[in-house]
Amino acid sequence: AARKRGAKSVVAREVIRIITPGTITEDALLESRQHNYLAALADAGGDLGLAWLELSTGEFNVQPVTATALAAALARLDPGEFLVGERLLQNTDLFGVFAQWKQVITPAPPGARDSEAARRRLAEIYKVQVLDGFGDFSRPEIAACGALVDYVELTQKGRLPLLAPPRRMTGASTLEIDAATRRNLEITRTLSGTREGSLLAVIDRTVTGAGGRLIAARLAAPLTDPAAISERAGGVAYFVDDGGVREDVRTALGRCPDVERALSRITLERGTPRDLAAIGDGLHQAALLRARLEGDGAALPAALAAAVQGLGFHAELVERLSRALAPEPPPTARDGGFIAAGYSAPLDELRLLRDESRRLIANLQQRYAEDTGVATLKIRHNNVIGYFIEVTPTHADKVAVGEDGPFIHRQTLASAVRFTTVELGELETRIGRAADRALALELELFADLAGELVARAEGIAAAARALAELDVAAALAQLAVERRYVRPVVDDSTAFDIVGGRHPVVEAALEGANQAAF
Repeated sequence: AARKRGAKSVVAREVIRIITPGTITEDALLESRQHNYLAALADAGGDLGLAWLELSTGEFNVQPVTATALAAALARLDPGEFLVGERLLQNTDLFGVFAQWKQVITPAPPGARDSEAARRRLAEIYKVQVLDGFGDFSRPEIAACGALVDYVELTQKGRLPLLAPPRRMTGASTLEIDAATRRNLEITRTLSGTREGSLLAVIDRTVTGAGGRLIAARLAAPLTDPAAISERAGGVAYFVDDGGVREDVRTALGRCPDVERALSRITLERGTPRDLAAIGDGLHQAALLRARLEGDGAALPAALAAAVQGLGFHAELVERLSRALAPEPPPTARDGGFIAAGYSAPLDELRLLRDESRRLIANLQQRYAEDTGVATLKIRHNNVIGYFIEVTPTHADKVAVGEDGPFIHRQTLASAVRFTTVELGELETRIGRAADRALALELELFADLAGELVARAEGIAAAARALAELDVAAALAQLAVERRYVRPVVDDSTAFDIVGGRHPVVEAALEGANQAAF
């Protein structure tokens, strides 16, 4: 930009994003199978509320906590960043917890909203009059949610991704495990801090990043309601009983990109052509999965029926994305080249003009080589000086300049001498105009496609969640078949009866040791 404006021009700059540990959305910086939660703690009236969200997927949750239960809740979430207000940081009852999480604690920015102001802001975001439809939130829970939203808007400079309405969790719905017990059970990582050797590593057979994140979250927060447990187990049993369907579903899921994270980047206006393609490919596989499960003829259990309904119908959008995008889109939009030929007639015309001009450059090079008798003469291009004619120093005297010929000297280097001509300059202007107009139109088309995805974001997000749920159910079924696991009977009693039980981690470790011995 500065080069075009002149050597002494000042380029206007502004901060467009503040990167923090809990607000990263780039795949290269995130573990595909691990959540990166941004959490916030707030208090009101002597009570505490803990909220957390995943910026890269839009997941948003909140729960009431006590000072004694906070450590267990944080151990379950393992947040990448934890917002705490300055006043709460001085609460002596919480010093012990804060000491354990000091490496990820970020003091909440000053000027945080009170619970009523936060309630109004959340209602504005979700376009509702009241939040009652989402849950019966307490004042500290609302304040914690408001702190998260404010922080995201601050770091993203006013942009908000599509955030699911906050889902309220209560202590009664899941088993809360204290930090020491969780650590010693090695549920999601071993005592040494690695995933390998943990319970999660042994039982995870998911084939998508979203499925991997979901099974980890479920394992970290086991259900306590027998009916809910039975509903999940019913979905697993369906895939255990029908190996053909299980295999087909897992094959289709294996072709699914990470739709959740791609959609979040699109809604944050940080999306790329590959994010558009990922969403289109994921929704295409969703349609194949729905057809396979609905066409099986057997009645689906409740969990799978809900997931199939969540997949939705996106044929029109998939068809448009398929027509619009090149087979292998580039990683960024800024250089163009991602819109397929035939999608936009005006773009095709500009590309033809640009490419025809480049063909004329090749013809010009041939003519200049013949006129000068320098067979090695080349017309090259770089981003600093544009197009130029280049010959080796030994042939420079054959290139007529000034009154003797059309060539104009530009640069002399140790290995080359560079020239231009009026004709080449005019052709370069034509190419530049066509290329600039083509790129501008491509970026407009990208914005149109991204805008359509944002308009349909809720349905796309629902499909992404459904894909993850199907992945977890089919993966657990695959595990059960491989390891010869049986479905437990879970009821409201305190009876605990296991016959012929095997420890999954110990069994896997022994098998690994036996294989190594041979």
